[in-house]
Amino acid sequence: MLNKLILAATALLATSLVTEASMAPSYPSPGTVWKSGQQYDILWADDGTSPSITSGWKDFKIDFMTGDNNQQVFLSNVASNLDGTKITKYTWTAPEVKPNAAIYFFMFSNGAGQSAWTTRFGITGADGQLATPEHATQPTGEKIPWGVGALASGAGNSTATPAGNATEPAVAASSSSASVSVANAAASASPATESSAAPAAGQSSSAAVSPAAASSKPSNGAGSLTRPLAGIAMAAVAAGILI
Repeated sequence: MLNKLILAATALLATSLVTEASMAPSYPSPGTVWKSGQQYDILWADDGTSPSITSGWKDFKIDFMTGDNNQQVFLSNVASNLDGTKITKYTWTAPEVKPNAAIYFFMFSNGAGQSAWTTRFGITGADGQLATPEHATQPTGEKIPWGVGALASGAGNSTATPAGNATEPAVAASSSSASVSVANAAASASPATESSAAPAAGQSSSAAVSPAAASSKPSNGAGSLTRPLAGIAMAAVAAGILI
């Protein structure tokens, strides 16, 4: 009997781990650096798990974010009412930001409260220089560089999104500071399939990168992950109740 209960809890956990994994942001990817004022493509794909983009991402938005994995800060809305069944990219002009560092990322959200993240990427000014992120590790200890940036225009008051509200960026390895994208170096840390390195500032606005899994947190280089925390918690509760 105990074995059956454990199996049931395990099945619940497995289900919860894939419920938000269909949306897979793929660019910006590890090592991406953009230059303010230039246009770039934000790319995504269906990672093949259930539910598909067709059933869960017909109406979603993309927000430009900064901050750590648990206290993400909203900077501006990139686009809303996007239909993932019709498009796989959105072209956006990189804004002027401060500081110019690899501390920015995009969060995708749908009406069902599901979210996915790109990795952190850098935005430079006209001089093409990137500063080192203010923090080398997350408040929770992961070696994922981060910082809190802002729009140079000062437009839009940044509001922190509370942790645990389907808005946690992913965990991965650390990234360096010169050419960074969601993680500085092409082999860095964030939401865990690896995406290929993206072009440096001033190069092609899009990249043919393989989709990463739907990210549970933005990170600095590894790509996008599924959200394991909620699933583990649900399974643990289920197991406790059933046993």
